[in-house]
Amino acid sequence: MKFILNITLILLTIFACFVENIYLAVRPPKPQRTASLAIRARQPFNFDQKIALSSKRIQALSQFVPVFNYVPERVNASKKKMQVLTKEILSYQARRKNRADELALLINSEFGVDISAKTMSAVLRYRDLRKLLKGILTIEESILQSKILDDPKRLKGKKTIEIHDPALAAPAVTAVDELTSLETARLTLQQKVKELFWQVNESILNPVLKISQATLLPNLIYDQKENAQRLEKIHRQYPIETLKFQAGEILVPFRKVLSEEDVLLLTTYQEQQTKNIYRNAPWVVFTVLFLVIFYNLFLSKVLTSVSRKAPPQRPLLSLLILCIVVLKGCLLFTPLPLYAIPVAVLPLMVISLNHGKLTATGTAMVGTILVSLFASPQYTIVLYFIFGGLAATLVSANIQKRWQIILPSVIVGLVNGLSVLAFSLDWQAVIPATPTQLNISALIQAESFNTALIERMGWAFVGGLAAGPLALLLLPLLEISWDTASTFKLNRYKDMQHPLLKKLQKNAPGTYQHSMTVAHLAQVVGEAVGANSLLLRIGAYYHDIGKMEAPKNFIENQFNSPNPHDLLDPWESTELIVNHVKNGIKIAMAAGLPRAVVDLLVQHHGTQLMEYFFSLAAKDQPRETLDELDFRYPGPKPQSTEAAILMIVDSVEAASRTMQDPNRIKLAKMVQLMVGKRIADGQFSQCDLTTRDISKIVRALVDALEVSFHARIRYPWQEKVSTQKRSSWSFKIGEKDKTPSSRRSFKM
Repeated sequence: MKFILNITLILLTIFACFVENIYLAVRPPKPQRTASLAIRARQPFNFDQKIALSSKRIQALSQFVPVFNYVPERVNASKKKMQVLTKEILSYQARRKNRADELALLINSEFGVDISAKTMSAVLRYRDLRKLLKGILTIEESILQSKILDDPKRLKGKKTIEIHDPALAAPAVTAVDELTSLETARLTLQQKVKELFWQVNESILNPVLKISQATLLPNLIYDQKENAQRLEKIHRQYPIETLKFQAGEILVPFRKVLSEEDVLLLTTYQEQQTKNIYRNAPWVVFTVLFLVIFYNLFLSKVLTSVSRKAPPQRPLLSLLILCIVVLKGCLLFTPLPLYAIPVAVLPLMVISLNHGKLTATGTAMVGTILVSLFASPQYTIVLYFIFGGLAATLVSANIQKRWQIILPSVIVGLVNGLSVLAFSLDWQAVIPATPTQLNISALIQAESFNTALIERMGWAFVGGLAAGPLALLLLPLLEISWDTASTFKLNRYKDMQHPLLKKLQKNAPGTYQHSMTVAHLAQVVGEAVGANSLLLRIGAYYHDIGKMEAPKNFIENQFNSPNPHDLLDPWESTELIVNHVKNGIKIAMAAGLPRAVVDLLVQHHGTQLMEYFFSLAAKDQPRETLDELDFRYPGPKPQSTEAAILMIVDSVEAASRTMQDPNRIKLAKMVQLMVGKRIADGQFSQCDLTTRDISKIVRALVDALEVSFHARIRYPWQEKVSTQKRSSWSFKIGEKDKTPSSRRSFKM
């Protein structure tokens, strides 16, 4: 199973690094296609729109249809100008005094036509001038029926234009071939007039024709505003700026309907990634393999050099896999910025599962680097994730209740925000070149300290704050799949109203009282040694629940009633005693107790020898013929500090009840004897209990027992009571049993 989990972790991480590339290769982007994943830049990426969109921009500009407004007033204005001109010329001709110079000046100022007074005088002397002018006006009116525009250069490369005519309900699209330029209209006027009045002398016809041409006005006006807006739209659609995407920034969000620009962006990004994949893929694979191998060695070798028991690798590997799936899912299916990804959920879950800070630190380091590989393999991002993970490890001790995870989450959020600030500021602009005191106002006014930075810091804080709730949400998945127990799950079994504890109190009240005392002592010792005091207390509550099946087999529940072991041989009694562990396992598993608690129940007697029954058996047959294994608990020996502490406290509590007039010296000797016997028996050979731990355990137990057995004054009525000593048993190898068979009893 561990091998399968390691392979899964390796393949899943590598897949997470290249899933976007695989998606773009398998399902190339097309316009109007919905993006099934959010595509993010794994590295800084520049999108040169001028190059990438040049063909699209040229095509759009070539297809652009310019807009002209048809102005009927221009037609009327041309007619009116020609009519006014005709009337004015005829008026001057009718005068007796020929003022040709005055008329020439008027025409020059009104129509911009430079005609000499001599030429104008000759025109005025022409007898059929009225007929000539009327004919030109008629021809001009026919020409004005056409669509005349001023500058034909605007139509270069265009086949059609859009004409807005106030007389029409909708714009009309007209072919460029149907349009007439102002210059062409004047040439047409000239040609037709000469064809019609060919007999008129050119010295008379040309000046009149020149003046009439000046009256022609274009009736199609280029709509400067509308065309500018349409061209601006094209330029906005196909800009020429270079877009700069930071590592982890979204190129195309999840479920977006792709536009042509999005397709070009993704195509350009995919081309760049394809060029770099042969360079990036080998080091990504190598890094993943190295980290997974290192993590396995860290758990199995490094931690065991500090602690004799290695942490469970399968739940921790499963935790890494779960976090990679969840965090990669956040990147693929949410619009959250990279800084908002709650990477600190990893160490918070390790701490909540009671695996210790050292394990949490190693897991956080490995996990954050793995996440950064598919999030953004940039050193600032790697450091950002590591700082948040280490902060979560340092501040998440003593989390007993779910609401207590809020404070570590807030602190992680603050560390995240400060990390973003430290990585984003232009410190060269903030810190002067000369070693002077930092100016806070310079920091605030720094160019990089802007709204975008504040927004990133806010998202970073949100990412840290979200790590706690996400850890609470994911913990049940690991607890169910690997039968492990978080601190929050253990707290559910601390309630004294739990059905098992109530049943134990009812069926085996002596055992219940013993368990409560052991729980108190175990918690005190656990706090002194630095063990998991919560697990110790709960383990002590339930360590003897198997005695509920046959409570009278144990002296604390007999209350001076007959001892059933007086009628049994030692082998049968041993089997009955061992059954309380086996029955306890069945009861615990049926009640759904966490595996960590069940382990304490199984290991709290280890493989200890039941000296009392072994001694009785030795009276009936030679000791050499006896097999000690028949009188030992099946084990296993304590595998953890908590199990070893529970073994010591259980035996010490039982022995303390047989002491007469206890004092500190007697208590210390008794505790040292109990501990020494178990050390000599090798009961602590498979756990990480050190000599220093044993010294702390003895001192803490003596202190706690001394408080429990504090002396009180004797009342007068107590002096009259007989001071008979209660019979008790003790056993030393080689001595004969002097206790009457009717008083054989023991405390397990």
